[in-house]
Amino acid sequence: MFRTAPRATHRAPGRAVIDYRGLAAPVGKGVGGAAVIGAVSATAALAGSASATAQAPAAPAAAVGATTAPAAAPASAPASSSYTSVKLRLGARGNAVTYLQQRLNAHGASLKVDGVFGSATLRAVKNRQSSAGIGVDGVVGPKTWNALSGSTSTAPSSQPKLRQGSRGSAVRTLQSQLNARGASIAVDGVFGSATRSAVRSLQSAAGIGVDGVVGPKTWNALYSSVSIPSGGTGVGSGTTINGNAVISAARAQLGVRYKWGGSTPSSGFDCSGLVYHAYNQAGVNLPRKTAKGYTFGGRIIPKSQAKPGDLVAFTGNDYGHMGIYTGGNGIIDASGSRQQVVERTIWNAPHVFVTYR
Repeated sequence: MFRTAPRATHRAPGRAVIDYRGLAAPVGKGVGGAAVIGAVSATAALAGSASATAQAPAAPAAAVGATTAPAAAPASAPASSSYTSVKLRLGARGNAVTYLQQRLNAHGASLKVDGVFGSATLRAVKNRQSSAGIGVDGVVGPKTWNALSGSTSTAPSSQPKLRQGSRGSAVRTLQSQLNARGASIAVDGVFGSATRSAVRSLQSAAGIGVDGVVGPKTWNALYSSVSIPSGGTGVGSGTTINGNAVISAARAQLGVRYKWGGSTPSSGFDCSGLVYHAYNQAGVNLPRKTAKGYTFGGRIIPKSQAKPGDLVAFTGNDYGHMGIYTGGNGIIDASGSRQQVVERTIWNAPHVFVTYR
């Protein structure tokens, strides 16, 4: 008779997280060290639904404790077709998780392949989702399995960290991969400003930190399906933008109240709503997006290339705020803290410059 652990949920700010860890039976060791899950392992531990079944068969009684069996090779998960339809999340256990960990390691992670979906596996899943440009929720569904399918032609984890000023064969590899992702730069082995700009555009398209430094996440993005947008720009590509007109339209709204989701003078503005209003008043047909949407829809540039009318996106809170650049060190933004549209200097917080020129 087995006692079923009560279901429990945890509600914290943000997305609800269900803790399945109390539902799974302990993992034991069979012949050769292969992980074996008890016959009554709860299938809900895999996905919280009846569709998730990834427990391993129990070891034959005669094999358990045998002393004359030859040494077995480390266990490996069966073919991917057995598991890619299973949804996995934190707390899941079994061969499906073993296969997941193997695929994550093939894409540059360094996980212990133990069949237990713990915090390290969760971080690796989120890193892969970020590199693939898909939703970062730590849940392994169809999109994440697709991002893990196949193998990388070069293990990203074995590549060195590169930045402006680097030289050599690794930079040539970087430049070749950037061109394969849609850039158009010289493959000369010199990490100059053009290479850095292409790296930042790729990082922006992949939804990872835009710093121009090529580390593990950027290498992963280079070997994924992420592409640099044509010309490095989004909606405004090919459009002549009158930066002064954008600033004038924004300044006309100084003092208008802050309203979450607002995009008109009568309703009030949030930060992205002010961008939408000012650009459209200046004749730029920009669709309504969030601050993050505008950041990744445009082209990330260094401050030295920024012009009045471009955007300043603050990277904290998942690119949660932005303003319109006025030149020097100034912006106009709809401030949630001040509850109105204000003109002020850029404060000391991580930010990037974005252009639609």
